[in-house]
Amino acid sequence: MVEQNSENTAQNAPTKYDAAKYNERSFSTLIRAIHLSQGYFSFVLVNCNSLELRQQIVDRLEATCTQKPQQLLLPKSATTLYTTIAAEVDSEPPPALMILGLESVESIDRLLVSTNLVCSEFSKKFSFPVIFWVTDELLRKIIRTAPDLYNRMTTIRFVS
Repeated sequence: MVEQNSENTAQNAPTKYDAAKYNERSFSTLIRAIHLSQGYFSFVLVNCNSLELRQQIVDRLEATCTQKPQQLLLPKSATTLYTTIAAEVDSEPPPALMILGLESVESIDRLLVSTNLVCSEFSKKFSFPVIFWVTDELLRKIIRTAPDLYNRMTTIRFVS
């Protein structure tokens, strides 16, 4: 029987790879996504449930990327993503922008709905990848609340 899906997904991660190999492959995919999106807009969703692992990956990106992603820690009071990003990168666009703290936003449903409504506008204003760091719970919420946004995303998963 030939395997039809060799994608780096949660379903085949625990049985086919140990976590370190799986995460190394995911890290390479993330580096490649950042590199290939230079000068172009893209949404990248990085699914990682461990805040400690996420910080290790972010630190490693800082240490190894030639195009160092800028970090944006969303305030708990954030209600829109588009205007928050626009205000952050108004003067100088970064090579990539990592959105951290989504899991702490108090009005996350409002933020996701507003982002879903304007997701086509991102590519008109921004010429760099926007990298969302999310947990499984937040991923499910994005799929339910912002399906258009989710459908535009490249998804990369890290397992702990």
